[in-house]
Amino acid sequence: MRGIRPEHGRRREDRERLALRVGMHGGRPNAGVVGQRASLPAANVAAFDAELTAISHADVVDLAALDDFLTGWWHIAVRAAGDPEDWQRMHAEAEQIRSGQRSAGASLAEVLARRGVQL
Repeated sequence: MRGIRPEHGRRREDRERLALRVGMHGGRPNAGVVGQRASLPAANVAAFDAELTAISHADVVDLAALDDFLTGWWHIAVRAAGDPEDWQRMHAEAEQIRSGQRSAGASLAEVLARRGVQL
């Protein structure tokens, strides 16, 4: 498992400060914690914070998990910043499907089968 033990190398506080030194660049969030969190819609911040807390409070900071976390949330931040109305609409539709107010529609396999593609 790749990781850094807090007692090795940089002090944990230094690593956290380094990880948080980010912002926006060219209208897109940088791939760091603060830039991503600031770019997220309010509805996503709690999930972001919970996942970051789980990773950063481990006895051993798993750098692969941190990288996966940053990459995944960077994609979300970019998508949400690119078209905020579409992002909100997608979440509203997902909630309607979850609550049963709207059917999920055809599955991907059904759509592809109608187009003559077999999986």
